[in-house]
Amino acid sequence: MNKTNEKCKKVALISLIVIIVCGFIAQLIVTQGYKISVTHVNLEIRGGDLTMDVYHPSNPTADMKLPCMIVIHGGSESTGAATMHAWEYARRGFVVINVNMMGAGTSDMPNYFEDGQPYNRQRGTSGMFDCLEYARSISYVDPTRIGMWGHSQGYSLTGAVCVLDGELLSLNDRLFDALYTEFGVPVTAEMLSQDADEVAKQYLNKDQLKEYEYIKAECEEKVSQYVKAVRVFDNNTCLLKTKVAGIEVVRSIHCNMQIGGERNGTSATSANRFTEPNDRMKQIFCQDGGMLRNHYYWIPDTVANPGAKSVDLGAIGEVSIANNAQLREAFATNSIYITYNPSTMHNGNLWSPKAISLTMEFFCQALGYNNGELTDPNTQPIPTTKLASGYIALAFTTIATFAMLVFICAFAGMLLQTAFFKPLEVPTYEPKLKIKSMDFLLASIIALIVGWVGAYFGSRETMGLKASNAFMSKWLPTEPGHWRLIFQMLFTALCAAALWIIFFLIYKYVLKKESTVAPLKAIKLKIGFKNICKTLLLTIAMFAVAYILEMFMEGAFYVKFQFVDGSFERMKAYKFVWMFKYFLLLLIPCFIMSYANNLVSLKGVSDTVDTIVLVTLQSLGCWCFLLIANAITFSTPDHMTALGLHTMLPAIFLVPMTNYLFRKCYKVTGSIWAGTFMVDMLLAWRCASYVSHRFMFWGYDSVVSRFFGF
Repeated sequence: MNKTNEKCKKVALISLIVIIVCGFIAQLIVTQGYKISVTHVNLEIRGGDLTMDVYHPSNPTADMKLPCMIVIHGGSESTGAATMHAWEYARRGFVVINVNMMGAGTSDMPNYFEDGQPYNRQRGTSGMFDCLEYARSISYVDPTRIGMWGHSQGYSLTGAVCVLDGELLSLNDRLFDALYTEFGVPVTAEMLSQDADEVAKQYLNKDQLKEYEYIKAECEEKVSQYVKAVRVFDNNTCLLKTKVAGIEVVRSIHCNMQIGGERNGTSATSANRFTEPNDRMKQIFCQDGGMLRNHYYWIPDTVANPGAKSVDLGAIGEVSIANNAQLREAFATNSIYITYNPSTMHNGNLWSPKAISLTMEFFCQALGYNNGELTDPNTQPIPTTKLASGYIALAFTTIATFAMLVFICAFAGMLLQTAFFKPLEVPTYEPKLKIKSMDFLLASIIALIVGWVGAYFGSRETMGLKASNAFMSKWLPTEPGHWRLIFQMLFTALCAAALWIIFFLIYKYVLKKESTVAPLKAIKLKIGFKNICKTLLLTIAMFAVAYILEMFMEGAFYVKFQFVDGSFERMKAYKFVWMFKYFLLLLIPCFIMSYANNLVSLKGVSDTVDTIVLVTLQSLGCWCFLLIANAITFSTPDHMTALGLHTMLPAIFLVPMTNYLFRKCYKVTGSIWAGTFMVDMLLAWRCASYVSHRFMFWGYDSVVSRFFGF
């Protein structure tokens, strides 16, 4: 007992040291040696909290007027998804707001929308308009230089924010509105293409012109604070109907825009939307033919000059406002559109160097800043292609995440030495499987197929959307991304069960011999109801420790247990109730997978080698799926996304994490129940912390009614 306890204490201590060291190093990198501070901000918005991380200079002063970037995650995500963007903008001197949309992370749902209307999941900005207003209120932020970048659902929200904020009205439109409503000028549709100032001189007397100039100053201040640059979905920002002076017109938002292309390659239409644009895209970009991808286009005022064509000012990264007067003027007048199309998968926009670089270069030019004012000859911009800092920080948070898993397993080992939990520690079966054997080859093939099948069904976006919509009004809101995780676990479990049954039947009835794979009774399914309950209590304690460590990481180092496209987040208290729903949904698949993952144990190797080999083997199918999908995707001319690859990045690390817990929890306790419960809780935690409203039904009044569907 003493030797086991001492070993567990030693492993726990080492892993805790790794967590602290990795968190500290990541913090040093993210804060650039504490030149940057990270503040958790909590705003009360219409009855709910809106939470965000604000990156700013460590010693800001009111006379500073810095540009600000608001970065927004997508659906089935929270702030962890946008951290690479936040880190890199902050490193270049921007004030950065990384915000949880309403319902995600630690943000709540409001009681009503910005316009006072009750909740409807298809409306509103999910708190992003409130975030913009907050950014404008920061004393050291220049309100005329605010950019908004969103991913997936996030960039639909940025468009909704800009439409709500500016009402699609230019300064000239606002002045015509004033002439019509304040002075009774009989404005006609033909007049709207004229200069409002000239019309004012024709219709207003001297006193009225003085009042008009006062109104104009107010309008100029309003327009000057429009979002300076934004990534948008063109369908909810361009060529929309609005009214000017009571006349229905078609307008687009008045911002420098990074337009679409984000789901590059999901269809031929998407891949070719710029090189072979439809009539709508030609109208948006004021072109007769195709546009060049990732190029700056100076868009003319087509209200004043119908039929005018845009001017291609060059490719992103090749021209700069520091040496190109046309580009500088176009950005100043909010007249730049770019054909954003970085040739990556859907979530690659969050993590791909090319996509991040293109995005950042656009916003640096639009806001005129990168480690200083770009128009200042003394400024030495940090090249937007240099992203090593962020990736190194991510590597350390990833190591810390794996160290956390090792720690909680060692913690479980220590608890098992206490009188209360000691009965749960039963011997594991004697290893029988030799690496150089037919059984090992068959087990490897089964593991490869199982991993591949699970990854394939986890990548089915359409299935996730259909399932989410089907349960929308009946159960606790379940994001499409969560359903993809559920499908991955479910089909992995079903495939594993089917193949292992076939394996046992072949050995028993065809080969008529006993295999070296463990029989069912060796896995210790029957440990008694009392011990199952104790095992559940043990894993709850493990989860509690993991959650406490996560709060420590965020509180001490302002980083999370994070890996590529995934993280474990703090939650509001009621989301622990939501965890129970996901726990139930995933319980049976986790049970089957915990059983299947522990059917084999290698003979003649150490426990560490056994764990490494089998976890790698059980993760290999998923990794092969991702590798082949990447190879197909990036070998095609337009990088057509293959095999539903676009949201599969977190599987790179999440799959070996779960396989490690299945394996290690079995090794520690001798039964498969601990791995079942622990993996289930880990995945339920991830799902509950990532819920956001844009796909969600939110029509019930209480957590209980939402859970049970009353």
